[in-house]
Amino acid sequence: MEFLCPNHRRVFADLPLDEQKELWLVWMENAFARYEKGDWRNVITMSGSAFDLACLCHRHHDQCMHIELTLSAILVFRALWDQGDHYGADRVLARALEQLQPDGLCASDPDGCCGVEECMEVLLDTSMHCDFFADYLNWPTTPFAPRAARPARVLH
Repeated sequence: MEFLCPNHRRVFADLPLDEQKELWLVWMENAFARYEKGDWRNVITMSGSAFDLACLCHRHHDQCMHIELTLSAILVFRALWDQGDHYGADRVLARALEQLQPDGLCASDPDGCCGVEECMEVLLDTSMHCDFFADYLNWPTTPFAPRAARPARVLH
């Protein structure tokens, strides 16, 4: 699942890393503003664009944006999931994990980008999403409540 058109991908991929990070933050802040208004469609659009941007940076920069990628993946995943698009949410999660693989986003960093393993762990464990989000973004609230474990019935 991609959110940016090919033309915008090319334009944003050529930006310096600091400008990419600024643009990422603007989109995430706009996503939060849309969340506060209950405008889920634009939450998905803004956070999805931020996610795409974080996925782009590995092609042009030695440094990666694994924290930014994880944060935006969490937000777009949760927004899609909560709006009933479970397939789209799963595709975002799969793409984020693919980008974080050793031959993906951080392959050019000889140290393996400290924290990539933690990012992958957080993405795979949805109960960690809320805390990770709160640790890295100083938003007054998180756009989602921690998911409670649901009891499952198993028939033998």
